[in-house]
Amino acid sequence: MKYSLHIPKHFLCLFLIAASLGQRSYMYDLFPKAPELLDIYISEEDKSYSLVMEFSAANFDYVTNETFAPPSVNLLLKNVKWNKGNFTKKTDQNPLYQYSVSIPRNDNQKEIKERITVKMDFTRVPEYKIKLVPAKGKTKKHKLKVTWEKTKTKKSKNKYLASNKRLPPTRISLNFQEAKLVNVIRMLVSQDNLNLIMGEDVQGRVTVALDDVSLETALDAILHVNSFEWFMQDNIIVVQPMTSEQTMSGELMTRMFRLNYITGTMISEAVQEVLTSRGKIKALSSTASTNVEPGEKDILMVTDYVSNFALIEGVIRSLDVRSAQINIAVKFIETTLKHDEIIGINWDLRESMSIINSGNPDTSQSFDLGYLMIGDQTMNFATLSKPVVSAILSLLANDGSTKLLQEPQVTTMNNSPANIVVGTTIPLLVPQGEGSVFGTNPYTYEDQHVNVSLDVLPRVNEEKIISMKIDAVVQAIIGFVGKDQRPMISTRSTNTTVRVNNGETLLIGGLIFDTDQKIASKVPILGDIPLVKMLFNYSNKNREQRELLIFITPTVISNDT
Repeated sequence: MKYSLHIPKHFLCLFLIAASLGQRSYMYDLFPKAPELLDIYISEEDKSYSLVMEFSAANFDYVTNETFAPPSVNLLLKNVKWNKGNFTKKTDQNPLYQYSVSIPRNDNQKEIKERITVKMDFTRVPEYKIKLVPAKGKTKKHKLKVTWEKTKTKKSKNKYLASNKRLPPTRISLNFQEAKLVNVIRMLVSQDNLNLIMGEDVQGRVTVALDDVSLETALDAILHVNSFEWFMQDNIIVVQPMTSEQTMSGELMTRMFRLNYITGTMISEAVQEVLTSRGKIKALSSTASTNVEPGEKDILMVTDYVSNFALIEGVIRSLDVRSAQINIAVKFIETTLKHDEIIGINWDLRESMSIINSGNPDTSQSFDLGYLMIGDQTMNFATLSKPVVSAILSLLANDGSTKLLQEPQVTTMNNSPANIVVGTTIPLLVPQGEGSVFGTNPYTYEDQHVNVSLDVLPRVNEEKIISMKIDAVVQAIIGFVGKDQRPMISTRSTNTTVRVNNGETLLIGGLIFDTDQKIASKVPILGDIPLVKMLFNYSNKNREQRELLIFITPTVISNDT
């Protein structure tokens, strides 16, 4: 008897679907997808550094190998994907100085899929550990760490070392006396397994006593003092005789000094006196625009031995200081001399006239200039206090023949010259030839300058006593000559140095000019009749003397305002 098992169709469908899903899960477990390298970076702890590689899963293999020329550790990662391309990154986690990630290639230069090479370049291969850290908690990243201990250093690096390093930052200590140069160099480069080439002409002996200096500094110093130099050719150090005079790393230093008050041109001469034979100095301008003339040179570029910069900086600091400013106020006053003032202004006479005109018999405000008078053959000088200046100006204001010509002011730095010019330009007719075809003489104009010029060089000391070097030139028209009435110009000049207190006034006098005025008069109608007009015309010459007074008042402007 035959039996048959009847299975409903819907149960059979469910069974086939479950079997299919189970087969897919089983196939995934047998052939999992290759994990991806997500990131690679350096981490730091108290006593160690680590190169950390993060993966999306942990089903990968790796092979480690080491090389010693140059020192490096290589990790070949199998069954790993990397989608960010080849790269190399510099680091300063001593003795690691760089690491790189690359995809290897086969003999046909095609990339090998799911293979990655991680290379770590060291100055010397340290003791290291490789550990796989599985994903924990919410994170799904698996980490592969290469860990090594930090290198202990005795001292901090010299701040004057060159920034363009060519060798690993190894610190060395040596002590030799009369050792062969070749043996010392070999020992230096052997610590980091560096490649070296030297010729037969590299000879000599050297005495060395170094404590915790960088490899590059030691190699520079030992070779340069023996007239040799070195350079890098790929990974090879080549030593050869020095072809030109060179500077050791850290021997000379260049600094830029920005000047606040003084110019580089003025300070260069002083700094030049303290430079060594290898020192150089150049003054520069901070002007940014190239379309205009450069401004003041306010930057000083100095190159010299490092040990000499303390003296250089002291000189610059003592000269680049905020100096006082001096305001110079000048009054040009012209007065007509009286009949009794033949040899100049008689201040006592004018004072008495002022008292009489005002009706005030009080003479307690009288003043005396005699005790302060100085002078030469052309000009007289007197220093006046503020009350005396006020009294003099009050006397002159009461005289109708006195007038204020100019009242300029100028402010200058301490020990810096100031120039004041007050003048008049007179156009003069000048004939140019014998005559034209029409019989007339062409004329042109020529400017004639008549100036009062003051050049003042003020200096102030700590007690605010101002010394002034004064160059004064005074010109005036004293008459006219010739058919064209060309002016006759009188010029008087003086050069002197005086001292006044802050706010006091220097009076320059004695500038007397003579002018002749011709006054003509006639009787109306009769003075124009021919033959008899001479009887009805009268002329008179009036001679007048005028004195020019120059008041110079220097005042120190405080730096606090």
